[in-house]
Amino acid sequence: MSLFQDLSDWKPTGPAAMALAALLVAAWLVYAPGLSGNFLFDDWVNLPPLGAFGPVDNWHTLVTYLLSGIASATGRPMAMLSFLIDANNWPASPEPFKYTNVMIELLNGALLAWMMFNVVTILGTDRRRAAWAAVLGAGIWLLHPLMVSTTLFVVQRMAMLAATFVLVGLLCYVHGRRRLAQGLTRSGYLWMSAGVGLCTPLAALSKENGALLPLFALVLEQIVFQHSTSSVKLEHSPRGWRLWKLGFLFLPLICLGAYLLVQLPSMLNGYATARNFTLGERLLTEGRVVARYIYVLLVPRAYTAGLFNDGLTVSRSLFQPWDTAPCILALLALLTLGWRVRRREPLLSFAVLFYLAGQLLESTFIPLELYYEHRNYLPAIFLPLPLAVWLVTTQRLTRRFRAGIGVTALCLLGVLTWTRASLWGHPFQQAVVWARENPQSPRAQTFLALHLMNRNDYATAAIVLQHASEAHPDNIMVALNLLSAQCHLGGVTDSQLGRTLRTLAHTNIGSRVTYNVIARFIRHYQNNACPGLRAGTLKEMIAAALRNPRVRAHSAQVQDMLSLRGELILTEGRPRQALTFFRRALAAHPTPDTALYEAARLGSAGYPNTGIALLNYWETLHPSRPHGLNVRHLKTLWLDHLGYYSHEVARLRRTLQADATKEKASNLPDRGKQQDMRLGAR
Repeated sequence: MSLFQDLSDWKPTGPAAMALAALLVAAWLVYAPGLSGNFLFDDWVNLPPLGAFGPVDNWHTLVTYLLSGIASATGRPMAMLSFLIDANNWPASPEPFKYTNVMIELLNGALLAWMMFNVVTILGTDRRRAAWAAVLGAGIWLLHPLMVSTTLFVVQRMAMLAATFVLVGLLCYVHGRRRLAQGLTRSGYLWMSAGVGLCTPLAALSKENGALLPLFALVLEQIVFQHSTSSVKLEHSPRGWRLWKLGFLFLPLICLGAYLLVQLPSMLNGYATARNFTLGERLLTEGRVVARYIYVLLVPRAYTAGLFNDGLTVSRSLFQPWDTAPCILALLALLTLGWRVRRREPLLSFAVLFYLAGQLLESTFIPLELYYEHRNYLPAIFLPLPLAVWLVTTQRLTRRFRAGIGVTALCLLGVLTWTRASLWGHPFQQAVVWARENPQSPRAQTFLALHLMNRNDYATAAIVLQHASEAHPDNIMVALNLLSAQCHLGGVTDSQLGRTLRTLAHTNIGSRVTYNVIARFIRHYQNNACPGLRAGTLKEMIAAALRNPRVRAHSAQVQDMLSLRGELILTEGRPRQALTFFRRALAAHPTPDTALYEAARLGSAGYPNTGIALLNYWETLHPSRPHGLNVRHLKTLWLDHLGYYSHEVARLRRTLQADATKEKASNLPDRGKQQDMRLGAR
């Protein structure tokens, strides 16, 4: 008997199977309007490795690409691998990525229905009713509008694949556990071991909360199997079963806890250098966050704040804001309820405890951002099941009335999801709604302003950003983009520049935003595209950023600012002075990518000998190398094995030398070129 033979249980319930198929088609239709949307937010950070080392079309580029993930210490290579379904280069079209995400959503819906069917039958419900309850429960999850921001946000395929492997792992566990109860010991342990032992790393390498699969299996065992009325309950606990649980369920969780404990110092440093809240404040705030998650799951809406939730008020104490303590008490009461009713209402207990277990990593002490809707994707999978089972089995309502309630609920959820998916397919309207839904979010307001600027409506963009600046005077993202809008409205003023300089010196967010926008200002200055923007002002902006304690604490950010200073000087035709700052940038954070970029930039500006001088300096440095057990270290070792950077440096050197030879042969060097030749000779 194989795992897939369990599907034979659906044979007496053909109408339920057809209903599930219809639900999957309906889910495809409600998500289809969102396929025309754009890449968003973290997509632009996580997907460029598709083309960073050329097209992924051979073994070497495949391994390099899989080691290029930046989302976490693991790099999430399973999710990175899945992106190759849609493209092997960058830039790429977003539609194939979104199409694949929707297909994974449908797969997860089918797996969830199968898993729900197993849970309900284990707890004693007959197969026909269990099948209908599973279809209804999976349909509620599948059509819930809160899942749109996971499914249509390309990079959150990471969360979706983690859920896929968790569901497959649980299905294997259930199948093996049933066989164990039937006395088929060898095959039972084999199925359970494969489910937990293989699917846990696959899930964790998609997204880290997949590492909670052993905990989910424990919740399933302690609540569902231990309170089953069927033959799957183990009357005696054999020694082999206890050893298996210790090795496959408890030991992985102990290792996970030990790893997190070792990482605690770096987490605390993360709070100090990258967040505007402390560990204690995060824990207080997450009580309100999880309470809000539960509310939007129970009371679905067509529109929410979407991806931009940085306007959330941080809890500074139990009563600031006032709802902090009540939310924490409510969650503690929910946890207590889930445990207390495990014998009388095991299905409700299982759904509640599974949800709270699923929030343990992302909604507790790890220094992540405070709120994201996609953190509910996996934890919430069983929340609709108690309601679905009650509706299918209750005798208090007529069968026709119960069917009407179920169909109506699914239709309403489908309409809400279609409405939200349609918004994802219209980027400008999406920006307008998100800004309206979250007026306190600097990101949401900036997102809208950028869309307005793309439509050449700089006046409205400036108004939006001005209001955001008044509410968030220390937000560098707002300040710099407001300055950018003013460039197109007659130029920037000294007072605006002064406010921006103060923000640069004190902000605690937005290092990459700072780099990208100042680089854009340098191009504006070079092209005389921003009245009032002077070289001296740009130097003051870079100097202000370098005075910021948070920038000074990160060598990579210091490197960024010094590189910008060299870039600015290069636009003025002073290669020797630019070389000085490029060298300082490399000394601050010696990385081969920066050395190659800056040397190539000098060459493209017409100073190949200066580029050669920078490469000569680079070869005197000891490169900054990542350390520890993480994907960045593995990537460095792999590129060293390939000799990638030594090859690239040699290739660039040959190109620069060829350009220098052509320049010398022209016999037309100007003063700057003569200076460049002298540098190259050193």
